[in-house]
Amino acid sequence: MLGLDRDSSIWMGIYFFISWTTQFGHGLITTVVGPTQPYLAKNTGVAIDTVNFVWTFGFFGFLVGSLITGFIYKRYITSSRGKLAFLFFNICMSGVFVIVLPFTSSFPVLVTARLIQHFTLGAFMTADAGLIVYLLGPKKSPPFTMLQHALIGAGFLVSTFLVRPFLPTEENIDKPALCNRNRVITDDPNTTYVDGIDTLDDTEHLDAWLTGTVPLIAWPFIIAGGWCILFSLGFLVLACLPYPMPKYYTEEEEKEEEKSVKKSPKLTFIFFTLVFLYYFVSCGIERIYQPMATTFGMCGPLDLSPNQAVATDSFYNGGFMCGRLTSAVIAGFLIPRNMILISLVNCVLAAGLLCLLAGTSMYGLYIGTAWIGFFVSWQFGAAFSWVAAKVNITGYLSSIFFVACGFGGMATPPLSGYIFTSSLGPMSIMYLTLLFCLLQCVLYLSMYLLARSIYPPKPEMEKEIEQEKTEFLQKEENL
Repeated sequence: MLGLDRDSSIWMGIYFFISWTTQFGHGLITTVVGPTQPYLAKNTGVAIDTVNFVWTFGFFGFLVGSLITGFIYKRYITSSRGKLAFLFFNICMSGVFVIVLPFTSSFPVLVTARLIQHFTLGAFMTADAGLIVYLLGPKKSPPFTMLQHALIGAGFLVSTFLVRPFLPTEENIDKPALCNRNRVITDDPNTTYVDGIDTLDDTEHLDAWLTGTVPLIAWPFIIAGGWCILFSLGFLVLACLPYPMPKYYTEEEEKEEEKSVKKSPKLTFIFFTLVFLYYFVSCGIERIYQPMATTFGMCGPLDLSPNQAVATDSFYNGGFMCGRLTSAVIAGFLIPRNMILISLVNCVLAAGLLCLLAGTSMYGLYIGTAWIGFFVSWQFGAAFSWVAAKVNITGYLSSIFFVACGFGGMATPPLSGYIFTSSLGPMSIMYLTLLFCLLQCVLYLSMYLLARSIYPPKPEMEKEIEQEKTEFLQKEENL
């Protein structure tokens, strides 16, 4: 496998199975909040624009966890067993805390649990993504990085179907209440109403625990969290097996890469500032739309039924998953730069379509949603591989992508929730998405031009790539 000896190949095969199954769980626990968001608002007695802060607190935890991991994972956790134990602990804890979310009627507890859950998720994601480059190097890792993100996208999609059997029917909900279209005042001390949303009090939640009754909407959270807990144990199993962890970089190569970063410190700082902003905007696009997809369908101008509204989430995450799977294959043929360019152009076109049709056509909403989900899914992995080909990002630099993504995920959900309920109206989130897509094009152009002066192409690297292609074709012919 990839030119490794037998024992290292066995280690790598087991590792990727565990990594991919837990990354699938990553997708489940991240997205399960989107379709259930109006019901979490109901449980905790807050309005739509307020419940969006569950994403803000979550991604604040994500960026802090990612930042800390970028500094400690490679430098201080040096043993194979230590690295695997770190991965186990963080994805397991992320699964535990996601199960807490539907069992609370307190909004502060809800956002605190989401913060801790995403702190551990950010630590896990940063360590796992950096480990792939650490194991395979910048040239062989892109398809595996894309496939890792494809499994996250698959989790996104499956999560929307996982939620559906546990949603109330349209006859059993008060849609105006869920969408904050009315305000009810009551003197009943046993029920709390906020903008027409009746919430369970703490006594009812406690009774549910004591009697063993599980709220119907809690089951998707339990299943998603249980998946992460179960497969996280694989990292502990791998740590106990007598196989060595492979390593791509030698100590001399790592020192040379560090020197290359220090050659032009000012330009390098500007370059990574642009990388930060690019990822902020890219993940911002995901989080403008993903948390609000179901809410837009049900509470926006189309006024869809709950199942039709959740289908919006399914189209977004289905497109996202298909895009990630496709990108894992395409990464073997297209260089990351071209993948980024194709993605940027299509995201602008898809956002434009949503601006034109999302408010008047259910099918236009579905098509535009799937389109933008498909192509925005390319961006994280393609840009990660593009930067990795220019500089070693297995150390402290590995966190910049996830910290920036965390900032984007933290800032845009409350913004989209605010403008959704403001005088600008629900369609404002489509216009905001288009604006972010255009800004992203400007940022990548700036990154590309600056990178040409800081990190010129290496002739020896091009020769190595051609040699590897020749060797691969010869092996295929021999088989």
